[in-house]
Amino acid sequence: MDNEPGRGKMPEQQEGSQKDGRPRILIIKRSSLGDIVHTLPVANALRDRYPEAYLAWLVETRFANILAGHPALDDVIAIERYDLTQPVRLIRESLRVRRELLARDFEWAIDLQGLLKSGHLLGWSGAERRIGLDEPRREFNYFSHHMCTELVPGDITAHAVTRYLHVAEHLGCDVSNPRFDLHVSAEDEEWARETFAEAGLGGSAPIVGINPGASNVHKQWPPERFVAVTKLLPDMQWVVLGGPAEVELAQSIADGIDGPVLVTAGRTNLQQLMAVISSLDALVTADTGPMHIAAALGVPTVALFGPTDPRRTRPFGDIHTVIVHEQDCSFCKNKPTCRDYHCMTAITPAEVAAAVRAALR
Repeated sequence: MDNEPGRGKMPEQQEGSQKDGRPRILIIKRSSLGDIVHTLPVANALRDRYPEAYLAWLVETRFANILAGHPALDDVIAIERYDLTQPVRLIRESLRVRRELLARDFEWAIDLQGLLKSGHLLGWSGAERRIGLDEPRREFNYFSHHMCTELVPGDITAHAVTRYLHVAEHLGCDVSNPRFDLHVSAEDEEWARETFAEAGLGGSAPIVGINPGASNVHKQWPPERFVAVTKLLPDMQWVVLGGPAEVELAQSIADGIDGPVLVTAGRTNLQQLMAVISSLDALVTADTGPMHIAAALGVPTVALFGPTDPRRTRPFGDIHTVIVHEQDCSFCKNKPTCRDYHCMTAITPAEVAAAVRAALR
């Protein structure tokens, strides 16, 4: 399916066309990285149910490459992240996106963001059928609700993948076998192989990833704990992941590792990050976007949870391990009530090391 015309192409590669007898469907999920991964099973379910459909996805430019080449998609429409400090640029970008949406003549628009920043795009889509999730109000999502012609009951306590698939089921799809189908190109796979080889990684010893960063500091495990895990697993090889802002954190962990280690923090774009993760035997990670990429790629994941509820955002699938020690204040999410983040520090290196061993088996 990867080689079919138009599938997974970026907007500059394909022009919008008028109705041609196929359902024309728009998925709106602008961000974040984990949420976009969670929405992929919806795209696959729609493609399975409506194989002749024209299926496009509207996403923020910084995340668009994760959708490039995806077999379920005909088009990826990129929108810049809104910057209220540059009103002229914001207006120009808004007008451009509106023109692109109207040019594609969508019949259905599915808003799985459910926020103010996505609700107005429902109206701009021009679609007569506009579908969203009916969930408790947050961040002005009443505007998104107002723009919908159909609201599907949502369960805010369910896993995000399950919640989004309720919408696909509402649209007649079979949701019994969710799959992600993340696309890693041969070129990026080769880059990962060469990078691993240059660092001396290879052979029969397992290669385990460490992803220490997270969007908020209270979701992070202390870096010295990751080092302690590597001491308990001396027969492993290690790759320390991270974004440009996490290079120093990643290097501080790598400096404490005795065995073979590679730091990819700050060195990878989104496609290369997927290639690195797909090359791992297991991943130890905080609750963050790369965790969901690993789960989607079928890489066994040991996920360290504290302030966020794993029922909603744990790595999806039964090959993963979640370590969480609930406290009286769980789950505070992004509003911690303490300064020592004891829900995270309650996790011990010994139990993480044991979970890695079990994951590799």
